[in-house]
Amino acid sequence: EEEGIGLAENRAIRGRWPRLAAKFNPFSMGRLRAWMPLYTSGCVAGLHLIASITFLLIGFALHTTSQAVVEVYRDYTDPTDFAVDENGVGFFDVTVDRHMTAPIWVYYELSGFHQNHMRYIKSRDDRQLRYPESIRATQRPDDCKPWLMTGHRLNYPCGLVARSVFNDSFSIFSNVSDGARRVEVDSSAEVIAWSSDVSLHKNLDPEAATVSGNVKNERALHMWLLKRFPPVECVQVALHNEQKLVPAKVATRIEYINTGDWIEVLDCTGYTGQASCSFVREGKPFKCEGDYEIRRVENWGTQSGHFLVWMRAAALPVFRKTWGKVDSDIAAGTRLRVYVEDNFPVLPFGGRKAFVMSTSSILGTRNDFLGIAYMSVGSASLCFAILLLASARSAR
Repeated sequence: EEEGIGLAENRAIRGRWPRLAAKFNPFSMGRLRAWMPLYTSGCVAGLHLIASITFLLIGFALHTTSQAVVEVYRDYTDPTDFAVDENGVGFFDVTVDRHMTAPIWVYYELSGFHQNHMRYIKSRDDRQLRYPESIRATQRPDDCKPWLMTGHRLNYPCGLVARSVFNDSFSIFSNVSDGARRVEVDSSAEVIAWSSDVSLHKNLDPEAATVSGNVKNERALHMWLLKRFPPVECVQVALHNEQKLVPAKVATRIEYINTGDWIEVLDCTGYTGQASCSFVREGKPFKCEGDYEIRRVENWGTQSGHFLVWMRAAALPVFRKTWGKVDSDIAAGTRLRVYVEDNFPVLPFGGRKAFVMSTSSILGTRNDFLGIAYMSVGSASLCFAILLLASARSAR
């Protein structure tokens, strides 16, 4: 009877108001036919069983892939466990338990360093790094506060993010007892930095005069980063009879500027061409020869791969950043001696730092969590399937 009344009303509406009647259809009136299956316990148990098998297989594959990654980890925070000599260099030995196949990635790990803190992450001037030709000695970018000036000169680069760049360096040697040879580590920007970051920074020529009249840029600005990432390096490539590593540093010279200050600048020339620098070793002038060799650095200054990696802030207080890549295999049982120029203090803020060497997989470095998570979900789903089957059997 109700259905008949509805049909009569529908016909009356169509006759009087055809446009309104067009809106009244089975879809708008909620009268479409629906399929509402009632799942049995056995059917639900079967779905859980399929899900559990799928998750367990994926989890097992992920965990196996992660376990195939070979990792060497060494914390070198505590001074009682890591002694530093008069040159600021310490070392530790690590043994490779399993064969490491190239590429082998070298990382440093920091704990307790909050790169995502608002005051810290805002203290930088990206325009200074991307458009150095626009820098003037009289500029005072507010974004760089509180680390803006050194004396009467503008810091280049300025800001807390740049100022706190990680500056420990690693030198890895193998077979220390039999005349150790250096394990070459590629730290070029193209290898360790994001490809989108490589072309962001441009260097300001220290020998040009673009920021303050006829005054050279290295005198008009505080170009402190050049000392950490110079255009030329003097590298010790061999150790003999337990010889210790003694780093050779780029020398500096003292110059007088028109503000009445004596400043320290890097003793280098030809930055944008064939660069050459003077060196010092243990505080004395040093000629780079013998067990040392000169290496020109293509990515120096603000274009250094280490600087680019640091300027991409980490989201968490515990993070790893890429330091370099080893392109040769390391056999199982190899004893490595890692020399560290210890320049980055972490104990004052309660942090820790570590050296990491790791192979990689299709998923990146070792990460057991993802595989364990998948297998946990698969195991839980399997338990539900067993419980449902048991309840269905008991109900019968």
